[in-house]
Amino acid sequence: MGIKDLPKLDQPRGKAKHYGISSLSDIELLTLLIGSGYKEVTALEIATSLLTKFKGLKKISDASIEELEEIKGIKEAKAISLLAIFEFHKRLSFKENEENELEVNEDYLYNKYKDILLSSHQENLVIIILNKFHKIIHEKTLYVGTENNVAFSYKDIWRELLTHKGKCYYLIHNHPGGKCTPSKEDIIFTSELFLESKRIKIPLIDHLIIGDNGYYSFQKLKKE
Repeated sequence: MGIKDLPKLDQPRGKAKHYGISSLSDIELLTLLIGSGYKEVTALEIATSLLTKFKGLKKISDASIEELEEIKGIKEAKAISLLAIFEFHKRLSFKENEENELEVNEDYLYNKYKDILLSSHQENLVIIILNKFHKIIHEKTLYVGTENNVAFSYKDIWRELLTHKGKCYYLIHNHPGGKCTPSKEDIIFTSELFLESKRIKIPLIDHLIIGDNGYYSFQKLKKE
């Protein structure tokens, strides 16, 4: 029996669409990655052969192109494509581990966001939510405003914090004009936000304003 003989919701694509990609088994994920069979061999049969020969995804990811080509139905192009996908996953995992080991502070966030925000001609407000170990668990651009201003809402900030079970957080926004000096509105908003965050026991660690020559920290002296 091939994939097409199964009911649509039991086929990998149908199952992924209806229940989410995480609902797929290893063999179903491999079948999707393989895409199509070769002559009389179906994608499902190729995936089964891979898992049988290498006894799991880990050993498949460590295989050579030549070893993958030993599987009936896998030619050089498909072997390279599979290994490229596994390599991409390895690099993502390495990047996540590397970031988890770094100390999250004002300088780290400035260096991470400066190129993104300074290239924008509009004000952007970004929230960075941390867990109890002071590691980033969620980052999101809350607003993109007009050239000279961005609207703020406490409710949307609280929603993000509560949804992601944050223990503390940072805010970052840019000044398209290039200066990182806070406006009167920035000062009022941030002062109120420090108090409100303390009240709900999810502290705002700092609010950074990014400009051409550095950043302004409401917790520290201006950095330039």
